[in-house]
Amino acid sequence: MAALVLLSYALTRLVVLPTIFTEFSVLGLLVRFEIDTQFVMLSLAAGLTSAGAAWLMQSHPQARTQQSTFEHWVMPWLATLGLGAILARVPLGVGLGIGLALAAGLLIAVLVAEYIVFDPADPRYAVAALGLRILAYLLLSGALFAVRAVGMRAVYGVPIVMLCSSAVAWRLLRLGLPGVRVWQYALLIGLVTAELAWGLHYWPITAIKLAMVLGLATYLGEGFIIAHQKEGITRSKTLEFAILTVLSLIVIVFAT
Repeated sequence: MAALVLLSYALTRLVVLPTIFTEFSVLGLLVRFEIDTQFVMLSLAAGLTSAGAAWLMQSHPQARTQQSTFEHWVMPWLATLGLGAILARVPLGVGLGIGLALAAGLLIAVLVAEYIVFDPADPRYAVAALGLRILAYLLLSGALFAVRAVGMRAVYGVPIVMLCSSAVAWRLLRLGLPGVRVWQYALLIGLVTAELAWGLHYWPITAIKLAMVLGLATYLGEGFIIAHQKEGITRSKTLEFAILTVLSLIVIVFAT
């Protein structure tokens, strides 16, 4: 499956499909959509990854008939889209070859982690869950970096930021709070992150700094909600998040 996804990445540089344009006006704002080769190939790759992840989870020894595996599709889907968008900006050469190898490794790592955490009783669950969290924020930052790097207009970029942030928050909240309905919390995190993205869109800030700030906002939102659900927001927990925020912002401002 990873090989097929990489093939779709390569085909975006070899196959040329007719570009379809459509535009309409909303409240006096002209909205224009462009469906090109990259959009089609990345959409197909994401669909392939989601179907493959579903098949992989259904093959798990602990899988039950008719059991929903939707939550295990989210990270592979985001990985496929985010990595594909970044690689599309890499010129032909050695860098692209290295990028394809790294993309394959990250995609396989996400699928392996999702497969392990499918069974909470698996002795490798804690390590896999930690790895999945790290991969989730790494891929989220990559996707947010790509949104900024391509110079996307705010009317397109902000909804994508909201979608990616909400999806990652939902998956990680499901991982940290099993059995709890978390979609409303994930949506709230996505809205806050989107508002922040909208405000920073017009600032002279680099793509990597913006991605790290928005990733930090998603992380803090997820952490606060998990802490609130499990033990409540204590003074020590608030101080911990405050120190983490200050240190992270210092690193973002001065080290990137």
